[in-house]
Amino acid sequence: MARSWRNFFRRSTDETENQSPTATETEGPRHRPGNGGVPVREDEIAGSVAPEDMPEASVVEEVEIVPAGPPREEVLEPEEVESGSEVVEPLPEPTAVEEAPDAEAVAEEQESAGWFGRLRQGLTRSRESFVGQLNAAVAEFKDAEDEEFWERVEEILVSSDVGVPTTARLVAELEQEALRRNITSGAELKRLMVEYATRMLEGPVELDVSHKPTVILMVGVNGTGKTTTIGKLSRFLPGTTMFAAGDTFRAAAIEQLQQWGERTSTPVIARDRGADAAAVAHDSIEAAKREGTDVLLIDTAGRLHTKVNLMAELDKVYRVIGRQMPGAPHEVLMTVDATTGQNGLRQAKMFQEVAGLTGIILTKLDGTAKGGIALAIANEVGVPIKLISVGEKVEDLHPFDAREFAEALFGDL
Repeated sequence: MARSWRNFFRRSTDETENQSPTATETEGPRHRPGNGGVPVREDEIAGSVAPEDMPEASVVEEVEIVPAGPPREEVLEPEEVESGSEVVEPLPEPTAVEEAPDAEAVAEEQESAGWFGRLRQGLTRSRESFVGQLNAAVAEFKDAEDEEFWERVEEILVSSDVGVPTTARLVAELEQEALRRNITSGAELKRLMVEYATRMLEGPVELDVSHKPTVILMVGVNGTGKTTTIGKLSRFLPGTTMFAAGDTFRAAAIEQLQQWGERTSTPVIARDRGADAAAVAHDSIEAAKREGTDVLLIDTAGRLHTKVNLMAELDKVYRVIGRQMPGAPHEVLMTVDATTGQNGLRQAKMFQEVAGLTGIILTKLDGTAKGGIALAIANEVGVPIKLISVGEKVEDLHPFDAREFAEALFGDL
């Protein structure tokens, strides 16, 4: 079964696990890729924040909290109301020999079918860019020992932003397995391609929301959709949510997040434009603890991975979060614009070194012919793709499913 929102979140099975750990309860060193992957002890985290890094004692009093509006279901967007207003015929009463269908399972199956259609539609440009070329090559496939055939496949994949290292690995494994199985037909080879692409894309994609509050830090380059993704994701998160407007530099960024707060009935922690982003993170964690919030989503300013001072600021935000709540952030999600291709791959590698990413959110897949970048990211960054977006609507954001993606990408072969 395709991955759904219901089985996407990892929750605690014991209420005691939901309590935030103290510095003495946290066992062992906390590792982060920054500084060469050197372990960082909790006492070192507290001591590493210079006095100028620390927010003032009165920061909580200065913060602006935009209260939540009416319940979420009352502020649905028009297209969401329309999509959810379909009249469903009542199920027949069960008989002695026939059980009534599981309504939840039926709904999940319908959701999965609808999402797969949107995924295929969103990947249209990517499929058209290289599936036709692969079709032509595979149609002539007869012998796994044909080196010219495999060279042609390599050229097609590299041109589709799969990348040289990932292409080399994928083609080498395909060739070896085709020889081992003695594959001589294009149909068999097509199935093998989907199988190996799925294997390459697979990873631990669950979102950890087992803490209270769970702190999710959103990072990425300008224009990749961080703020929009925060708004969309909040619609699906279990429990109560809170936003922190940590992007204090971009014009109207705070207002944009506040608009999402109004639309999703989510309180927003914000300061004036130009304020210290680390102070906003500090305020939001204190507010989330005080209000008993389940999930806190912290927005950050978009920054180029090549700007050392901006990346240092992100590191400061990370350290302040860890000081306020040992073990946090529990998820560090990076939005990657699929249209940027190999540049998005380089961005992910740099952010992984600084922020210790736990997941990638691949956005704007519907506007690019570079869907193959998903394979490169999964293979070269070492961070799982957890969510993908194929459109502007809320329902166009969905948990990543490796086989589903591979079939949608290569399915017309």
